[in-house]
Formats: sequence, structure tokens, C-alpha cells
Amino acid sequence: MAIADLEQEPIEARRPHLDPDRVSYYVEHLDESTPVMVFDIDGRLLLADGYHRVAAAQRLHRTTINGNVRTGTRRDALEFAAELAQQQRGLCRGQVMAAITRRATGK
Repeated sequence: MAIADLEQEPIEARRPHLDPDRVSYYVEHLDESTPVMVFDIDGRLLLADGYHRVAAAQRLHRTTINGNVRTGTRRDALEFAAELAQQQRGLCRGQVMAAITRRATGK
């Protein structure tokens, strides 16, 4: 899918939270990484998982990235991202939601 078709504001807003080591890892391993997860919300493509992979693709000057698309709502995308964060990082739901709120508000 075209990176330009993804909502760019959420990607740009998350740049300060990207782990440079993870981005560098994906620069080296992007072609064998899992697809990013995107939610189609009334024709808008919202990236729910894969910010580090998108950053790596952009660093490599790529215009496309391998992705899976689900139809849903903004809440569906948030739920997906929260559940994934719980699984990957071993956090409780409250910790995940607090982190999401901090990033959204910049606090």
C-alpha cells in the first residue's frame, strides 16, 4: 500500500516516540517483517500498528509498504493497538491507555 495514503498526522505526531534502534532494525529487516495493520475508517486509512516499519520504509525512500487492512472505526483501531501493546509489552490495560493518552495530549 502507498505510504502517502496513510493518515500522516498520526505518523508525524508519533515520531518523537519512535525508538531509533527499532527503526534501524527495520531498515535492515523490513522485507522480512510482518505487514503493518491499517484500519479503513470511512475511506481514510489509519495506521494502527507499524509506525517503526513505516519510518524505516521512509528512511529507505520507499513509497509503499506491505500492509493488512481491516474495516472498522477509530475505536476499533485503538482497541487493536491497545491489545497488541498489552501482548507485546506485558502491560495491563490501564498502563496502555495511560500511555496512549500521554502521547495524544503531549503530557
